[in-house]
Amino acid sequence: MQCIFCVRQGDIFHYKYTNIFFFVYDKENIIRNSTAFKNRYNTSFDKKNIETIIIQPITL
Repeated sequence: MQCIFCVRQGDIFHYKYTNIFFFVYDKENIIRNSTAFKNRYNTSFDKKNIETIIIQPITL
């Protein structure tokens, strides 16, 4: 699987905020294990918190 959401620590320095939220809309359901994805990209460093929120469509 290709990485569709890559955040490097160097990129976060451009944001002046302490809490940063990334909303990922996964229209094609590429992310199969959302828990593992969140564990990989939710992080804290340099007094900044990064939180990833994944939105996937639900078929009823």
